[in-house]
Amino acid sequence: MAKYSDSIDKITKARLNLSAFGSVFSLALTMFFIGTLVFFAFFSYRFIDNISKKIEIEILFYPDIKEADIMAFEQNLKLESYISASRFSSQIENTKEAIKTIGNDYTEIIANPINASVIISVTPEYANSDSLNAISKRIKANSFVQDVQYSDTIVKAVLNNFVKIQIVIFALCAVFMIISMLLIANYLRLTIYAKRFSIRSMLLVGATRRFVRKPFLFKGFVQGVWGGFIALILLAFSLYEGNLMMPEFIDFSNMFLVSILLGSLFIFSILFTVIISLTSVNKYISINTDRLYL
Repeated sequence: MAKYSDSIDKITKARLNLSAFGSVFSLALTMFFIGTLVFFAFFSYRFIDNISKKIEIEILFYPDIKEADIMAFEQNLKLESYISASRFSSQIENTKEAIKTIGNDYTEIIANPINASVIISVTPEYANSDSLNAISKRIKANSFVQDVQYSDTIVKAVLNNFVKIQIVIFALCAVFMIISMLLIANYLRLTIYAKRFSIRSMLLVGATRRFVRKPFLFKGFVQGVWGGFIALILLAFSLYEGNLMMPEFIDFSNMFLVSILLGSLFIFSILFTVIISLTSVNKYISINTDRLYL
């Protein structure tokens, strides 16, 4: 009979351990989903920002416009909110570039038609076809501007499509994240629900509310720590592999922000489980006795 009781105890402990492991692993996957969403948003913003800085708009001026006037125009242009950077390219620099491209010195045959120019980069929020077209039209409205040139093909092929893909992935990640969080929250609530009679018994024999809350909060804290720790390992491995495959997208140049995001995810994992545990145990501490059987 004793052996039979021992075997039952072992089975019960195994089930409890498996249940606890399932809870921690599910929490870790939830935090991993959240971390994936956060890092995708972080790296995609940096990716778009880097691409937008590489997209340069060149403003060409008529040959009779003086360089001093062009430089003054550049200084006024810098005040615009959509400008992230600008540089002045002199007539000499542009002529050398043109000769290099053509392969011979055309100035020996004809008068030099090339003037100085201004090259600008726009801020990330303006790095799309509609905004760039509007900026081009606004600049072209100046009487001394001959033309405005930029690579519209790159903008349409990369930035516009990337933003659409980004929105779709955000939506999918958000849906999975909400579902995962609800499942974990319900699991934690059910765990405490199963012990509602134990909570009532402890209160009836004189235990304080703080004493009753303590083991549930501690369990939630431990689950949050382990769940967050496993999620950090999964994320760190995914980011490392992603950096090897797509270094231009997953960029570790700002490790300080990456570390802050990882640390925030770990803290959120702990707070999430502790808050759910606290609200659930408080419900059964304050619940009417008749409702314990519902």
